[in-house]
Amino acid sequence: MANGKSSLCVELDKSKCTNASTMFYTFQSTADEPSSRTSNEKRSLRACEDCKRRKVRCDGRQPCNRCDYRGSRAACVYVKPVRRPVVSKQTLEDLSKSLEERDSILARLFPNRDISDLVSLSDQELRDIVLNAGPSPNGTTLTFRSDHTPNESITQDSQWDEDRRERDPLPAEADDVNALSLPLDRQASYLGISSIRAALGAILQMRPQLRASLASRQESYNETSSLRDNGMQCTQMVQSPTENPCVKWSRKGQALVDVYFKRIHIMTPLLDETSFRTTYLSSNRHDSPWLALLNMVLAMGSIAASKSSDREHYKYYTNAMRHLDISAFGSSQIETLQALAIVGGHYLHYINRPNRGNAILGAAFRMASALGFHREPSDQDKEGDQLQVVELRRRIWWCLVCLDTLASMTLGRPSFGRFCPSIDIQPPKFSTGGHGQLDSEPDMDIMLLAENIRFCRIATEIQDKLTVTPFLKPSDRDRFDDMLISWFDSLPSLLGDDQECDELVHLGRCTMRWQYWNLRMLLCRPALLDAASKPGVYSQPADQDAIEKCQLLSKTAIEDIAQSWKNDQMSGWNAVWHLYQAVMIPLLSMVWQPQNPAVSEWKSQIEMVLGLFESMRDWSLTARCSKRVVSQIYETIPICCNAERLQLGSFDMERSSHMIRLSHSSQYRDSSFMERVKVLLINLKTAEAVKLPA
Repeated sequence: MANGKSSLCVELDKSKCTNASTMFYTFQSTADEPSSRTSNEKRSLRACEDCKRRKVRCDGRQPCNRCDYRGSRAACVYVKPVRRPVVSKQTLEDLSKSLEERDSILARLFPNRDISDLVSLSDQELRDIVLNAGPSPNGTTLTFRSDHTPNESITQDSQWDEDRRERDPLPAEADDVNALSLPLDRQASYLGISSIRAALGAILQMRPQLRASLASRQESYNETSSLRDNGMQCTQMVQSPTENPCVKWSRKGQALVDVYFKRIHIMTPLLDETSFRTTYLSSNRHDSPWLALLNMVLAMGSIAASKSSDREHYKYYTNAMRHLDISAFGSSQIETLQALAIVGGHYLHYINRPNRGNAILGAAFRMASALGFHREPSDQDKEGDQLQVVELRRRIWWCLVCLDTLASMTLGRPSFGRFCPSIDIQPPKFSTGGHGQLDSEPDMDIMLLAENIRFCRIATEIQDKLTVTPFLKPSDRDRFDDMLISWFDSLPSLLGDDQECDELVHLGRCTMRWQYWNLRMLLCRPALLDAASKPGVYSQPADQDAIEKCQLLSKTAIEDIAQSWKNDQMSGWNAVWHLYQAVMIPLLSMVWQPQNPAVSEWKSQIEMVLGLFESMRDWSLTARCSKRVVSQIYETIPICCNAERLQLGSFDMERSSHMIRLSHSSQYRDSSFMERVKVLLINLKTAEAVKLPA
């Protein structure tokens, strides 16, 4: 026992010694750390982001003790503080002086213009303003404008890209030509004084604060519409270009062909109806010119036979475009020319690709002239069976002229000589039994085409004149107006009277009458734009008469469309477009003269148009978007006008007291100092206007 006990004690002693040794060496190793910590670690004034968030002390290490203890080493991040720059008094004075000098230069270069209006202008527009600017008016002196007023910058913008809109769902309603995207889209093509964009530009020039308000509304609309239209994208069907399947006759196709000749061919008789129907029934042609023409007829027939929500027409358009590649412009086939005329004159305008449509229609013109369609054939070429071919050539050429005129009438672009002396092709002939009575009902389309040719002659002359100078002389304006009135009064009784007629005649007659009201408005609208854009300029009596006539014509056009449009897409499409043109007159008048006694009448006209847009949503692709644009402007005008009246009251009081103090100073006699004061007051007024609620 003693030995066992002694051995156990020895073992315990060894264990104690071993533990002691272990504790000793462990103590020695930890005892070395304080020296290194005191040498390497200094008190840090920084803390990691996690400790800052928790508001606890941080030792400044990487990772710190607290992050290491919590196991969140990844959250232990240090952000290097940025030193705040200290601006000296001298630097601040130099900057203020430089800013005053720049304001003075801007005030001399752009008198009576807000800086906010100049920011969005291009370099060329700024140069045009500087070159065309005359001496700035002093005070509120009334001056007469010259007959050759330079074109305003609101019509000068020459960038456009419709391929950008191919990424948008169909339809991309925000085309720049009709200003459905409002004048906020900088990718815009050149447009003249006859365009809607000029009218909207004048509204924004009078009420610059409208731009910010409309921009915020547009952004909110785009967010909601992108979700709604997300499922409406039309994808092109993949098919080998070498495949040219023959399109067989079908009942559905026959119905679309019937609708085309009933509602579209009546206004633009591009085709020989008998020959087309015979070829379609035989179903034995599968060449590209015929398939392109057939698919475009089916596409337009689908539009005329359905509501605006239907997208089947895009399938036919896609099939047609497979046969209308760039090589088609070198074709001498008459079917190719007819297909291009339908694409550029009708379809691309319907889906809101107007610039592309105008380009394709221009190419069709060149193709027609290369085929000699602009020249009248000799007498020997009009004998026998050739007489029908000659008549078709006449109809194709004059349909191209009418389509191009009506598409560019409200764009302010040159006509490029539609009626130049080298074009001697005669108007199409129709068989008559004497005294102008038609022998057959199909000749109704020839009567409409003949009257449209007469109208387009006048419209082209007006278009060329407005392209040269945006503001016509009163004598020229009255002369053109008399020409239009004479044309309208001389229409055949079937087209000029409001007597009962069938659907064929009604659509052509209404469209022709709406174009008549619109062109007369375009003659007078520049006078309204000029007066509204220059509130301090005195209008001549002739210009005042033109403004009153323009307002009366817009009212007549709105009431006429409200009474005569029908529930089909061809009628709704034309009705919405002409309503959109007409409603800009009361909108512009309200912005120009918010205190005019006729404001209540203008409001009733605008509200009538908004109601018509709502009822036309099923029959027009752009009715919804047109209503949105008009309602946004209409709802924003009272807010801006009321805010401006409040601002002008306080602004005039501050300006009066400030001018009294300045009157005793020698600086008051310095014209450059006064210019800086004016610019400063205008900028203060603009800064307050930007804070208005949308």
